[in-house]
Amino acid sequence: MKKSHNQSLDQYWKLDDQQLNTPDHDAMLLWILKPGNLKKLITSRSSESENWDWKNVKIHAEEYIVSNSGFRVGAPDIIFLVPHYICKTCKTTHNDTNSCPNCNSEDIAPHPDHEHHYDRYFVEIKPKIENFGTTLRQLKLFISYGYDDRAYLFTKDLRFKAEFEGQGIKVLHQSSVQSSF
Repeated sequence: MKKSHNQSLDQYWKLDDQQLNTPDHDAMLLWILKPGNLKKLITSRSSESENWDWKNVKIHAEEYIVSNSGFRVGAPDIIFLVPHYICKTCKTTHNDTNSCPNCNSEDIAPHPDHEHHYDRYFVEIKPKIENFGTTLRQLKLFISYGYDDRAYLFTKDLRFKAEFEGQGIKVLHQSSVQSSF
């Protein structure tokens, strides 16, 4: 099979998200894009994220992950960018707006270097896990392009929660959209 220049890597490997055009997927995407909902989900799984600068977190829906060579890898449902801060005392870069996690100094400022200004995270939305292996392969492909420890799966289907989390993918769910599995 020959790869087209218009295909992303996930499409070429047939890891296409067949749930993209479903009403459930749309409802979950629209819900997570409402102000405050992404913060509620992420802070429920990551206590250190409570001190992030949420008013300056940038959220992008359906943005491609692009390799260093310019090749489109795939498009997670959401990529969000968390601003960096720098400690003026010990020069540690971090995301905490209250104090430096390294030396506890409160003398922090937004990071001045644009290249080091944000951490990138992604959220993939799967109303139902149709195939664990295919979903894991898709998420691991995205993770391999610089998203170690910054990958989230938002799903109603919690059957494989332990397995995904064992692979470093945090599973998000909200009781108002959670299935009864």
